[in-house]
Amino acid sequence: MGRTFVDAIIYGPSDTRRYSFFVDTGAAPMGLTIEEIEALGLPMVPDGQTRFLTATGVVELDTYSITGWVIVDRPTGNGFTAMVAPAPIPLIDYERLQNMRLRVNPVSEQVEDVPDDEVNYPPYFL
Repeated sequence: MGRTFVDAIIYGPSDTRRYSFFVDTGAAPMGLTIEEIEALGLPMVPDGQTRFLTATGVVELDTYSITGWVIVDRPTGNGFTAMVAPAPIPLIDYERLQNMRLRVNPVSEQVEDVPDDEVNYPPYFL
C-alpha cells in the first residue's frame, strides 16, 4: 500500500487551520508539529506526559487536546476529539478513521466510507 493523506480542519483556541494528515496505521495519537500545536493554542492534557512505544524505543511526550473535522465527501459527520503529540509531520491514526467508519482503499489509496452493510468493523485492513 502507498501513502494516503486525508485533509482535516483543526479548531484551536487561537486559530483554525486545515492540514493534510498522513494516515499512519501504527500511530497511537495524532501528530502535529510543536509549532502548529502552539499556533493553534491547543491545551495540554492534564498530567500531559504520556509514554509511547516507538520504533526507536519508549519516549515520553507532552500531549494536547485536539478537536477537528475530517474532510471527505459524505453527508454524515466526521468530527473528532483526540490526543495529539508533537510529530515531524501531521499524522492521523487509523483508529480515528475507523471510529468515523472510514477506511483506506488500498487500490485507489483514498479514504472512503465503510458501507453500512459491512459487518467486519473494525479492522479494515483489506
